[in-house]
Amino acid sequence: MTNKDSYNKIIDSWITARNNAIVNKPIIDFADYINSEGTILDIGCGTGLPIAKYLSERNFSITGIDQSAKMIEMAKSAGIKNAVFSTCDFFDFESDEKFNGIIAWDSLFHFPKERQKEIYSKVYHLLAHGGYFLFTHGKEEDEHIDSMFGEQFYYSCLSKDFVLGLMKEFGFEIVYSIENFVEEKDQRDWVVLARKK
Repeated sequence: MTNKDSYNKIIDSWITARNNAIVNKPIIDFADYINSEGTILDIGCGTGLPIAKYLSERNFSITGIDQSAKMIEMAKSAGIKNAVFSTCDFFDFESDEKFNGIIAWDSLFHFPKERQKEIYSKVYHLLAHGGYFLFTHGKEEDEHIDSMFGEQFYYSCLSKDFVLGLMKEFGFEIVYSIENFVEEKDQRDWVVLARKK
C-alpha cells in the first residue's frame, strides 16, 4: 500500500477537512515575499484547496504536483485560475522554468527516508535566484507508519540540524525557522522559510 493509494481512498474525507482549512500565516508571509505575478511550484498540492487557490487569488502562476490522481482530478475541477495541476512524483518532476517560490506544506514527510537528502538540491535547482522555499518538517529523524481517516500512511524525515546544514551547504539563507508552530487548531513541528541566495 502506498501513500498515493491511501490518498485516493480518503479523497472525500480529505475534501471535507481541507475545504474548511485556514491559510496559515507562513503561507501569507511566503506570498508577501514573492513579487506579484511570480511563479510558484506547489509540491503535494492535493486538491488545490486552500493553498493553490489562495496563491492564485494573489495573482501568482501555480504549478501543482501530487502523486494522487484523484487529488489532481479534484484540483483540476476546482476552477483555480492561473494554475496547472499534474499527477507526478516530485523526484520525476522536470521543468525548464525556474520558480520564484516553491511550497511543500505537509508533503515532504511522505518522501522515502533514503531520498530525503535529494529534496534540497532539487528544490535549489528549480528555484530562481532570490526565490523562496517554504516547507513543514519534523524536528527529529524519524520513519514510521500512521493512520489518517482509517488508511495507512508512510512518514519520514531527517533531523532539523541535518536539514539546516544541508541547506546552508547548497546556498540557502534561512528567513525564519519556527519550532512548534501553532495557529488556531493547526500545529506543525517545524516551519521553515528559506531563500536561494
